[in-house]
Amino acid sequence: MSPDITTCAALSDLNARFAWAVDRHDWAALAEILTPDVRYISVDRELHGRDAVLASFRQRPSGRTTRHGLGNLLLNGQADGTVLGLGSWHTFARNSDAVLGVPLYMVADFTDRYARDDNGTWRIAERRITPVFRDDALAPLPGTADQ
Repeated sequence: MSPDITTCAALSDLNARFAWAVDRHDWAALAEILTPDVRYISVDRELHGRDAVLASFRQRPSGRTTRHGLGNLLLNGQADGTVLGLGSWHTFARNSDAVLGVPLYMVADFTDRYARDDNGTWRIAERRITPVFRDDALAPLPGTADQ
């Protein structure tokens, strides 16, 4: 069943806030949109809990530049009150501050589960990232951590 328009708008906003938080290295904002027990699965890693997800992002080089975009978001309400989402994300990335010539790093399917917290705020409870196209040369490099 499709969620109501208010829920659809809230989840669209949640995904936009995720993209901007990651792109701006705003880890406090990222923490606000994840459930404490979030499950985050991407390529070759599976992380459990908000702290583990945040630590993973903080380990990326501080000079990494990314821009994430979402298209084709499909939402499906569940009997337990959660919503399942499927979206096609694209990421442009460079492991430097360069502004020009930033290539496409990845196009991926994001399979999400969204849940409301005790205050009724939607959060990401689970995110599974499945690459469709990926340039491993543009993956995050180990380097100076971004706090």
